[in-house]
Amino acid sequence: MKKIYVSMSMRDMFEDEIARRQEKLLELAGEYLHEPVMLIETFIKSEKYNALECLGDGIKRMADADYVLLSEGWENGRRSTIEMACALRYNKKILIEHNNRIEEVM
Repeated sequence: MKKIYVSMSMRDMFEDEIARRQEKLLELAGEYLHEPVMLIETFIKSEKYNALECLGDGIKRMADADYVLLSEGWENGRRSTIEMACALRYNKKILIEHNNRIEEVM
């Protein structure tokens, strides 16, 4: 089972919307990889953390991922662009969603 770190914009989304979106992305990733996948949780429900603390925690969690999956529109988000840079710099396998399909970055 591959561990997937999902990078996606969560701005203006409710918790149930986030969960549904992550589930859809995991389904697409599993189909692409032809094996079961597991989500590395990135959603932090707490007002005690600021955005930079959440980013740092996310990057720490990314270290355990087999793949980093960037949701469509990732290039427009502060957090996602930083997560992409970290994934590239530290040689993580990267998947990108585009038009409801998954593509691997070589």
